[in-house]
Amino acid sequence: MKHSINDIAKMAGCSTATVSRVLNNIGQISDETRKSVMKAVKSVNYVPRGLNGKKTKAPPVSKKDGKLIELVFCFRDIVEKISMGAENLDVTKITPVPIDPEVDNQLRYGSSFYRMLSEGVIEEARRCGYKTIVRCIRKENLNNLEFINSLYEDDISGLILAGLYPDSLSEFIKSCRIPMVLADLMSGAGPVEITTDNLEGISLAFDHLYSLGHRKIGFIRSDDNPAYRERYKAFVYKTAEKGLEVKGEWTYTGENNVLAVSEWCAKVLKSGKRPSAFICSNDYGALGVVRSASECGIKIPSQLSIVGFDDVDAASLVTPPLTTIRVPQYEIGRRAVKELMITLGNGASYSGFQCRMRLLPLLVKRESTAEA
Repeated sequence: MKHSINDIAKMAGCSTATVSRVLNNIGQISDETRKSVMKAVKSVNYVPRGLNGKKTKAPPVSKKDGKLIELVFCFRDIVEKISMGAENLDVTKITPVPIDPEVDNQLRYGSSFYRMLSEGVIEEARRCGYKTIVRCIRKENLNNLEFINSLYEDDISGLILAGLYPDSLSEFIKSCRIPMVLADLMSGAGPVEITTDNLEGISLAFDHLYSLGHRKIGFIRSDDNPAYRERYKAFVYKTAEKGLEVKGEWTYTGENNVLAVSEWCAKVLKSGKRPSAFICSNDYGALGVVRSASECGIKIPSQLSIVGFDDVDAASLVTPPLTTIRVPQYEIGRRAVKELMITLGNGASYSGFQCRMRLLPLLVKRESTAEA
């Protein structure tokens, strides 16, 4: 009985592409998978055949012409749908996230930040002669064995990881042998990271408010992302630099979403002592402050100034439009591809010295800030 590559794949519990990579000794294959394939090959004495029916050496796998990279976004299971009217900001929680079509919904509900980043990746990859697969996963599934195996089966040359920070990122980096670059994600070890200068961004926001006379400044923070922790540390530094005090009662720590921030901020704004301005670790936190101020009858910017961070689409559409820190999303995506090309040329091994590229952000002045 003659056996085909499909038979070997079924016996080994993997794809035919994986069998081909094992037989040709190319690509990133786990030791366990390689042993399973070779065991199946030996058990039936399988030999690849050429088109003329004669026994011959297996042809090299094209690896889709060696011109395929994958962009994976990590998201959480709950997102917020934002509707902006002339007088109010309506926010609706959507859970679980719609998954059909997953990419369209995730990017549409997730953030324009990631849409711009993906455009930078796709355009630069095309310029380099590569095609791009874009996929969205829930961040808690990053180390799911089925997901990791699918990356190998996609036969990609390299991986760009972006989106929300997964708690298991370090574990994934250690276990995944595909060359990768992190786009606006920080691990502190392993692959190259392309991100923004958080100290510079918070400095721009703080100096802008300080120049307007604000001395009572609150901060909307979150500890679920190293970038947000950096932004808060930068705020503490700038506050100390000016001889001011960080007020714990004016510092939000919790889930970084509109509804949670809005609920907390309402209590602060209704109290007898409130800040004259807020700096937020991202624009969605800033939208939470806007929503809360509207509900409390506090006028922006005459009674409260707000500065966001990222410059997502909603920042310019809300009333009043947000002053914010613009992160070069498109350029982060583009640079991620450039660094991935260098990584592919040099091999995927990491020397122990980690490279982090920080792109400079810009202050975008709109109508949510005014003199204290």
